[in-house]
Amino acid sequence: MPLDDRKKKILEAVINDYILTAEPIGSRTIAKRYNLGVSSATIRNEMADLEEMGYLEQPHTSAGRIPSDKGYRFYVNNILEHYLNESRDDEVETIDEVFAEIDDIVKKYARLLSTVTNHTIVVKMPRIDENTIKRIQILPVDANKLILLVMTESGIMKNYLISLKDNIDNNLFEFLNNLINNKMMGKRKREMDQTLRDEIKKESGSAIGIIDKITDTIINGLKQMDETDLYSEGISNILNFPEYKDLLKAKMFFDLIDNKDIMNSVLEPLDDSIDVTIGSESKFEEMWDLSIIKSTYKINGEVVGTFGIIGPTRMNYKRLINEINTMSNELSKVLSYIYQENKR
Repeated sequence: MPLDDRKKKILEAVINDYILTAEPIGSRTIAKRYNLGVSSATIRNEMADLEEMGYLEQPHTSAGRIPSDKGYRFYVNNILEHYLNESRDDEVETIDEVFAEIDDIVKKYARLLSTVTNHTIVVKMPRIDENTIKRIQILPVDANKLILLVMTESGIMKNYLISLKDNIDNNLFEFLNNLINNKMMGKRKREMDQTLRDEIKKESGSAIGIIDKITDTIINGLKQMDETDLYSEGISNILNFPEYKDLLKAKMFFDLIDNKDIMNSVLEPLDDSIDVTIGSESKFEEMWDLSIIKSTYKINGEVVGTFGIIGPTRMNYKRLINEINTMSNELSKVLSYIYQENKR
């Protein structure tokens, strides 16, 4: 049975007040705070209907009502339908980081989003299992130090500072760059085997010691990139919510964030739009008191990772959907800009 306009307004009023107060909401409160043009008794009857329809719950017989997961879902669907249909053309200031690592930039945005929202942020970092190497660049820092920049086809970048025992002749850099790129460009991580290393050694001549160190750094770096695929920021923000003042419940939340299997599954993007999972909609029982708002971030239109805002089901969905959508759009533009700059 569809909701009429009055029931919709009362449901929205209950949810908005419950988000602010974390206390069950009564009909008198709604009548006083919202000019709905009906009496407290009428609102009480409508709230009883909404409870019977599954949109509200009554935790105690004498208490007011709180939203159910079904109520939140109706509320969130209306927000998404309205918000995502709006045309947006946000201007973004790009970051001038010639050797910026994508994971460092993503972490900066996660910290910013956590600060702005006062929520816990969980991030699925870009993975490179199937990515091929796009370019490798070796640049001198001083006589015995060099920077190694590795970029994959999807735009993931890593840079390393390599210290050498002996000084390196500047004339060697062109040779090193050509040799490493000729052998490694277009290769996937799984192709970085001993055979490839032996091929590189054969052609390295007197630079064999340096080449060995560079090759090891690239291969080890690619492995590390896959090991750090999850990141979280602002975990302690959960303690600001009255629902998590109980230390045992808070510990369960901390354990959840540390559970890589669950977090990897939860952060798996269903598509490239905003996605909201509310309480019992999750397949994981550990998530039944929580909601997560997810948004992907991209490089040149290709999804490379996922951002998530996680917190109690009593969250300010309207504001948080706005914040994560804006942040993921800005991050995507910055990463695409840096990727294009480093292709030149």
